[in-house]
Amino acid sequence: MSSWSYKPSLDGLRTVAVYLVLLYHAGIPWLGGGFIGVDLFFVLSGFLVTNVVLAELDRTGHVRLGAFYARRVRRLLPAALVVIVVTSVVFVLVASTAARLPVIGDAQSALLYVANWHFISQADDYFAAGSDRSPFLHFWSLSVEEQFYLFFPVLVLALTRLSRRRRAALPLVLAVVLVASMCCQVYWSGRDLNHAYYGTDARLYQLVAGALLAVALRRVPAGTRWARPLGAVASLVGLPLVIALACVPHLAPTTRSIGAAFASTTLIGGLMLSHGPVTRVLSMRVPVYLGRISYGTYLWHWPVIVVLAKVLHAGPRGVAFLALGVGTGLAALSYEVLEMPIRQARTLARHRWRAAIAGVAVSALVAVTLVPLTLHQQRKPVVVAGGPVSSRLVASSTGRQQVPADIDWKSLQQEKWDTADCTAADVQQCVLVRGDGPTLVIVGDSHAMMLVPMFERLARKHHFTLAVNAIAGCMWQEGLINTRAPKDRRDDCTRHRVGWYEQALPRLHPDLVLLAGRPMDGVDHLGRFVRRRDGKHQTLDRMTLLESLATAQRVSRISPQTLILDPVVVPESFDPLDCLSGARRIDQCAVPVTSRTRPSAAFYTSVAARIDNVRTLDLNPAFCPGAPMCEPLVHGTVVWRDAAHLTQEITVQQRHRVWKLLRHTGALPG
Repeated sequence: MSSWSYKPSLDGLRTVAVYLVLLYHAGIPWLGGGFIGVDLFFVLSGFLVTNVVLAELDRTGHVRLGAFYARRVRRLLPAALVVIVVTSVVFVLVASTAARLPVIGDAQSALLYVANWHFISQADDYFAAGSDRSPFLHFWSLSVEEQFYLFFPVLVLALTRLSRRRRAALPLVLAVVLVASMCCQVYWSGRDLNHAYYGTDARLYQLVAGALLAVALRRVPAGTRWARPLGAVASLVGLPLVIALACVPHLAPTTRSIGAAFASTTLIGGLMLSHGPVTRVLSMRVPVYLGRISYGTYLWHWPVIVVLAKVLHAGPRGVAFLALGVGTGLAALSYEVLEMPIRQARTLARHRWRAAIAGVAVSALVAVTLVPLTLHQQRKPVVVAGGPVSSRLVASSTGRQQVPADIDWKSLQQEKWDTADCTAADVQQCVLVRGDGPTLVIVGDSHAMMLVPMFERLARKHHFTLAVNAIAGCMWQEGLINTRAPKDRRDDCTRHRVGWYEQALPRLHPDLVLLAGRPMDGVDHLGRFVRRRDGKHQTLDRMTLLESLATAQRVSRISPQTLILDPVVVPESFDPLDCLSGARRIDQCAVPVTSRTRPSAAFYTSVAARIDNVRTLDLNPAFCPGAPMCEPLVHGTVVWRDAAHLTQEITVQQRHRVWKLLRHTGALPG
């Protein structure tokens, strides 16, 4: 049986993994799959920890859980704790209040090693702030590893005590786990890509692949003749395959992930069995040293990139260069003055369980005290970055008016819009307000949802009936689907939208139907996710025009009047709450009414011209009274809750102006 010993080339392999991730995060265009460096880390971690556990089992006959967990805590927790605390302090200096509040939960979940599940829950929230701006996002992978470390030695210990044939039982159990996890990966890739990427169940197979490799290599007899040539070939194949998977564009995430697991397993096995050219290169002094400090490099590189994006306007190469230098430098410092002294401390080594429990307790204490106290500070950042529009372009009525100090940023970010479950199976669930006047039906996506609280107030005041069929990410055009949404939400959209106009709308007896949707031809390029339900390939413009016309005709045969809502002016290219909470003056975050007409707006006008009882409705005069410059505050109320939506407060505040605009169309009788 081959004995386990330190292999410098594996540290060199860590270098490859960490810098693939760093360059990918910096935005290097030719490295669109550089995130497979994380896959490589997973396989390598599974391989190394399995060798550690099995070596102890062979040497002593049992696994000391206290010693194992204490080593993991001393190895991982101190550096992570320092990075999270330092990043929190720096983020106070460079980020606005609105940008800091959402990352409090990110930091807390990172400290408790549940970040991956936290980000899955955040990604599932359609209105959640973009987690890709969080300086703690990369802790998701460390959470997956820690969750594996938590259960794996317990599994080995249980098999040792319950089965006399441990050496046969362990690979069998690991193989079952690997297959089950790969099934989870494939399943979630078709339903929710966020879960497929972050979920422990969908990622476990990569760590288990490394564990199975460790079990297999320990059964290779020492001095086996075929081992070295096979290892040389495997390493020569594995490394180019890893690099190719990192560089090949337009590869399905699951395909890339499974391919990376295979390539990583092949490469690690080759390095263990041979002393070929790949092994020699990776065993050189520089890659070995960089690999030894790679944990710190991984911890520091992403906060550095996020902070650089806050304070500099540098291209990907500039960001990569700075992140490489700063991240590696901080990692080297951390390795010498923090990580190694703690790992080598004999006092901590003697207190196994107590050291592990104390470390976890400190982490939890920092999570509930220091992190929220630091990030929740109400102060402007040192570096102020306003929106992309300067007040010099168009005069703003607010002039040099200061941003009010009493805005509740947290409340604005947590704003939710709930609607009833409106399907053809239960049409009465669509009705939110019943009145003795005409019936208004609102259909659409989140842009319809954001108007519902306002129309509920209007319905109660003016005694009309209000019915709503609004689903986030679900366009009012029946023949279009937003593939960006997870499969569960796409299925929900199909259930609420397909056939609804024919089956449910007539039973509501509408007097007016209002169709509202977020434009898909904006600067955020959402249009690339739009597809026809029937699978026919068309350009975004043609799809939008034809399906808008088809749906409007369908509705016009049922409702006496139909209004299509013109696109509402929103920032699109920047986060308005981030801008406003970091700015000194209101006009720093104003948005001009673009002189270029959106194709979607022109299409709506064209549809209205073709169908007699269909018109368009422009609500911008209500929410942008200072046109051609739209201000972020109107009468002291914040206008936009994010780059694409109005706040509930502004819609409710401006409901009387909206009512006048609606009445002016003459579409609502009575």
